[in-house]
Amino acid sequence: MTWSDASSSGAPPGRQTYFFLSYAHSVPLSASARPDTDFWVNRFFQDLGAAVRRGARRTGELDVGFFDGLVSPGADLKQTLTDALSVAHVFVPLYSPKYFSNAWAVGERDSFRSRLTRLAPGRAARHILPVLWLPLSPWEERPETAQALALVGDGVERADYAENGLRALCKLSAYRRQYVSILSVLAERIITVAESEPLAPSRAATVTSNPVTDSGETALVVTTLTPHDPRWRPYGDQHELAVADYVAATAERLGLSTRVVAFADARAQAPQCPTVVLVDAAIGAEAARDAVDGLPRWAVPLVIAAEGERGETTPEAIAGTLQDARFPQVLPVRDIAEFERCAPQLVIEARKQFLRHGPVDPPDGPAVPRPSLRPAGASDIGRGKEDR
Repeated sequence: MTWSDASSSGAPPGRQTYFFLSYAHSVPLSASARPDTDFWVNRFFQDLGAAVRRGARRTGELDVGFFDGLVSPGADLKQTLTDALSVAHVFVPLYSPKYFSNAWAVGERDSFRSRLTRLAPGRAARHILPVLWLPLSPWEERPETAQALALVGDGVERADYAENGLRALCKLSAYRRQYVSILSVLAERIITVAESEPLAPSRAATVTSNPVTDSGETALVVTTLTPHDPRWRPYGDQHELAVADYVAATAERLGLSTRVVAFADARAQAPQCPTVVLVDAAIGAEAARDAVDGLPRWAVPLVIAAEGERGETTPEAIAGTLQDARFPQVLPVRDIAEFERCAPQLVIEARKQFLRHGPVDPPDGPAVPRPSLRPAGASDIGRGKEDR
């Protein structure tokens, strides 16, 4: 097939790309950690894009590459990724121990594969270019690992690549020669496939984020406390998703099972789950405090002031009231940038608080609260009723 043969009247919108980069997001070590924990993925994407651009002959007709770091703030991530997967010619997954259990990463791969079903197996395989990003343990070895190594050939580059993974070669100057060599091989393969065997643009299956395996980890609960619609969108047209759905998507990208529930349901589920409560500042400090009274101490609130809304009580005052009620890390946010910056921290803090204070399942009996060194007393306003 030549490039001109790739046109299709039913093609999805948007410029085609040489490659789509897929990876499993890293979970920050703490809520205070920098949200951009995938710095080296971004560096590799830039390096690979530059290498493809140097050798490509069709850059006037299509973009070089895409990864989710290019998604605009407030966009519907699943739809944006599905659109991007529908116009990419080569899928480049960065395989790591977490990739195969990350719902978003595997969802991206399944989505792209949906476009290959009518191709012969050998030709379909050429459109997926696996990279060994982080080495797998011997007991975790998979066929995908061998496929990633086979692209490099034999020699010193392959040995260093197999032992350390491409992330280490990208990071460490001692491996600069090996990194550049492998980068060149990957770029050449992408260019060859995209220009000599292009995929006809076709609608990829919608990216899903269903749990890949049952990890045994308790699902994160996300709920909204607002006098408005539960699918609350305080940032209007700036954000396509409800704030609860955005936080849930953030958690899923980090590999955490998540569900969005109504506030009444959250009351019933929070005693057994890590919980995030998105508080509408319009509700006021006293009403917010009364509403969350009875939630367990590991529930993590975030106070959001809707765009253009000016209530009698500031979000900072509401956050202070909830902090006084002994809820952990209560943060106020006023604009979309603050909200998106806080979302990963919010998820990690909720998980951390649940692991620290949540119930313990004894071998032969129902869950019981973890023991606490805090003295019981009237000052325990914000703690769950089951803790009293």
